[in-house]
Amino acid sequence: MKNYILIILLLITNIATAQRVIMKNLPNYDQKTWHFGFTVGINNLNFKAEHNDDFFSKGNIYGIEPQSYTGFHLGPISSLRLCNYIDLRMMFNLSFNQRDIIFHILDKSTKTMYKQTAQITSTVLEFPVMFKYRAARINNFSPYMIIGGNPRYDLAAGKDPKNKISDDQPIIKLEKFDPVTELGAGFDFYLQYFKLSIEIKYRQGIFDVCNHDATEYCQTIKSLKTNGFMISLHFE
Repeated sequence: MKNYILIILLLITNIATAQRVIMKNLPNYDQKTWHFGFTVGINNLNFKAEHNDDFFSKGNIYGIEPQSYTGFHLGPISSLRLCNYIDLRMMFNLSFNQRDIIFHILDKSTKTMYKQTAQITSTVLEFPVMFKYRAARINNFSPYMIIGGNPRYDLAAGKDPKNKISDDQPIIKLEKFDPVTELGAGFDFYLQYFKLSIEIKYRQGIFDVCNHDATEYCQTIKSLKTNGFMISLHFE
């Protein structure tokens, strides 16, 4: 994830350097009421895991370790101008993610530790609604901040993994509804024919999304909440 952020910062530096050219692209762009486009990007989502209070007093599971993977997202985007420096952004994203939960288990007969992994893949419909506050435009460049919410709906939640390795592999199922709050910042670059925005955003889940059942693995978990980062390119 650090490599992705470094590449984005280098790209921003190069484009910002080019702003020495005074000629303005799309001079009346910000006066329009509506703008439409599309977004693509990568994401790195994880869980904030909290174990039950009696975690160490029963069973043979002695650790829970969430593990994240890089996914991607894409979809249309629209922006409504509310006033000179504030827009209302609405999006419809399709997001693909994988997050694992690694259980550290003690074999009491041999006194050795081993690991079991619950693989959780998600195909999510996202409907983020964000308030965007942008600074005054400097030539063809403008920084901005965003804040809002995203009522995510996981189409794959509650299903058994397709790549299950063995019958004793742990299965953790999620609730379908997973709303998150989002906070981020970005840069608008006014190009000759369209506006390009480069954005990084942090998200934090509101509710526990673990579908608690009677299995030993789920009984060790008190809550699972989504968190993570997104890097997006918006073309409007």
